[in-house]
Amino acid sequence: MQLSHFVSGAAALLCAAWLNPAAAAPPVDVATPGDAVYTLQETADGSRLVLRWDGGAEVIGQCSEKMLQWVDLQRDGLSASVIERNCGATVDYATQVVVEGGQGREIVAIYQGRPNVAIAWDGVRLQLRHSWLAQGKIFLEQRSVAGFGVDYAALGPAARTTAQGALDESNRGWGTHGRSVGLPEEVLLRWAGWAQKASGLYRAEWGAWNGTAPYGDDPGGRDRIREGMDQYASTGETPG
Repeated sequence: MQLSHFVSGAAALLCAAWLNPAAAAPPVDVATPGDAVYTLQETADGSRLVLRWDGGAEVIGQCSEKMLQWVDLQRDGLSASVIERNCGATVDYATQVVVEGGQGREIVAIYQGRPNVAIAWDGVRLQLRHSWLAQGKIFLEQRSVAGFGVDYAALGPAARTTAQGALDESNRGWGTHGRSVGLPEEVLLRWAGWAQKASGLYRAEWGAWNGTAPYGDDPGGRDRIREGMDQYASTGETPG
């Protein structure tokens, strides 16, 4: 099975540490009608998802980040950043505000898409301004973090959003092409659920990628993936 044709070039570049991770959670086995068994395992830091099968292994899930703004908070070695997070074809961009220091990273806010977000430090509180967003596109807004408060304001025109049609087609293509290279439906749905959770654009009622169905993907995306799978099945071709 040539999975490298399905995942991005970056994700296909493996190293031994990625392929032998300490498990952050127990691995998930996915059985097929034949004898094949696929195993999905998240790395210990939660940054990557590894797929193993008889004779091979591949890093299939990981996110990239682009820093948009950085602010030194001038206290306790802390800094705040605005980052754009991209976790693959089945989920929208996520814009996050994070605070980092000696104790690691804490997420302050998560917004769907690419809204304009700006942060400022007034010496006491973190000030966060973003373009207007529908409530359903706001996934997190903490009011305090690392011992200080956070103030929010929505300013300016509505945020730029990814066209829903483009997301729908991307998810359908995911289902169609995933089946064409022989990946089981359950693997594709769990993979999409992992990406959803890793992006931060996630709600607990959608389930968990390593739990029972529906595996954590947003309901609309999950339906479009199934449509892609059904479209491939209608061709009568044999996966793989």
